[in-house]
Amino acid sequence: MQKKIFLVFFVILLVGILLTSFLSLSLIRSSYMDQLEEKLISNAVLIQEFIKEDHHALSSKVFQEKMQDLGEKIGIRITIIDEAGNVLVETFKKEGIIENHRNRPEIQAAYRGEVGKAIRYSNTVDLDMLYIALPLDTDLGSIVVRLAVNLLEIKKINQTLFYYIVISIGSGLIIATLIGYRFIDKIMEPIKEITEVSKKMAAGRLGMRACVPSKDEIGELADHFNHMADRLEDTIAELSDSNTKFKALLTSITNPIIAVDHKKNIILLNTAAEQLFGIERKDAIGKHILEVIRNNQLDEEIKRVLKENIDTQIEINVKNPQEKILKVYTNPIKLENDPTKTIGLVTVIEDVTEIRKLEKMRSNFVTNVSHELKTPLTSISGFVETLKSNTIEDEKTKKRFLDIIDIETERLTRLIEDILTLSEIESSQHRVLQEEIFPTNVMKEVEEMMHPIAANKGIALSSKIDMNLPNIYGNKDWFKQMLINLADNAIKYTPHGGKVLLTGYKKHHNIVITVKDTGIGIPKKDLPRLFERFYRVDKARSRKVGGTGLGLAIVKHIVLSFKGRVKVNSEEGKGTEFTVILPIKK
Repeated sequence: MQKKIFLVFFVILLVGILLTSFLSLSLIRSSYMDQLEEKLISNAVLIQEFIKEDHHALSSKVFQEKMQDLGEKIGIRITIIDEAGNVLVETFKKEGIIENHRNRPEIQAAYRGEVGKAIRYSNTVDLDMLYIALPLDTDLGSIVVRLAVNLLEIKKINQTLFYYIVISIGSGLIIATLIGYRFIDKIMEPIKEITEVSKKMAAGRLGMRACVPSKDEIGELADHFNHMADRLEDTIAELSDSNTKFKALLTSITNPIIAVDHKKNIILLNTAAEQLFGIERKDAIGKHILEVIRNNQLDEEIKRVLKENIDTQIEINVKNPQEKILKVYTNPIKLENDPTKTIGLVTVIEDVTEIRKLEKMRSNFVTNVSHELKTPLTSISGFVETLKSNTIEDEKTKKRFLDIIDIETERLTRLIEDILTLSEIESSQHRVLQEEIFPTNVMKEVEEMMHPIAANKGIALSSKIDMNLPNIYGNKDWFKQMLINLADNAIKYTPHGGKVLLTGYKKHHNIVITVKDTGIGIPKKDLPRLFERFYRVDKARSRKVGGTGLGLAIVKHIVLSFKGRVKVNSEEGKGTEFTVILPIKK
């Protein structure tokens, strides 16, 4: 800016000096020429007086010498021309015949009775000359007195003036440049101050202010700038506070929130949305909603909301980053001053995957429980009706029917007990008893308890238990139930002559418990669903051995209550091994 102002100042100054110099030069030249013309005219008039006194002597030698002396004294060339254009007198003599002067412009003007004037190059004297011609009437006819002076002097004056002008321009420019630079620099100081402060403010230092003590327009500009900076700082502080609160609010909302504009490009999303879709805010902002949530149903719903300006809710299934069921509430964003205009919409998302799974599990659970209860109840009801009819007189048959009723009743009792146990474990996950448990002692107790059951089936039950297992904390009864279920499951599905091994040892910061059998094994396709409620690999065989289908589900939930994990390895025809890993609390 300073360079531009200085350049403009320099150009204006240069143009001004040049115009002034050349006008002065022109004025001086014009004035000099006017004076020179007046001098020539006055001398011409004087010569006319000489001629009038004795015009018969024009051709005399005395008159020629007299004009020659006069021309030399006043430094003027004197020429007298007759009516025919012949030169009668010429003070600047040249060898040879002097040509006729009738057609010279100044002579023509004189013949017309005017004062003839002309500036041109003279071949007679080889110089630029100023000519003045005056007419004079005599008895011998009209004659013209012409005086001429060379312009060598005016040329010298012009050169001298030009020299002084150049010196004046150079000196003036140097002095004016120095003064102008200082002056412009002084003017630019407050502007530079305001510019520097604005840069610092743009870099985030909002507390900076411009200090300009002058009382002129620039000082007023600085005052307004500082006032604007105060207002800006207050406004940014308010916006920052509002933004902080808004971000805190968005972050604290556990439901994912996504806002899109009227082109369906994302303009806002919270942390929960980032986590749900596995994308960062900076990568999502500005992208089309389909690039984040690849679901055409949602895209069509957003299109409908923007078009009809309504609130809706839908459920969608998404595959990425993992399969989920989402409930999406859509609300249009309306302008406060024009509620009929929609500029975008906000989607509030609720992950209902677990809810739908639980609903499905509850439905399946009710269905399975109903089925499991219906089968023994139907059997019991049928045999009771038969016994009540008194159509059976054979005591052995009656006793067999009563034994079947007793077996089905026990089965119902076990099923109800398992359902109650599972319900208790699930409802007590957040308030588990923290009893001190001695795993070695509990495992020995379970081994002694299950030994007679295994012996009755001809199965060898043995153990390899570390006698110094560290203590753990949790519900002691649940821990024991877990071991009983695993051991009972192994004994049930191991044929006569088989083996069941119960082991317990410490590894790193965990207690590892395994129950290994040489039973019938489990097909690989059934392993992922083994811990589901009422899931049976072989339903007919399970009912035959008295299984309820809840034993392993109970095991899984007990292990989870201890913050542990359970896994199973099995091969059909060779046996199964269940491994429980429980962390040791420090």
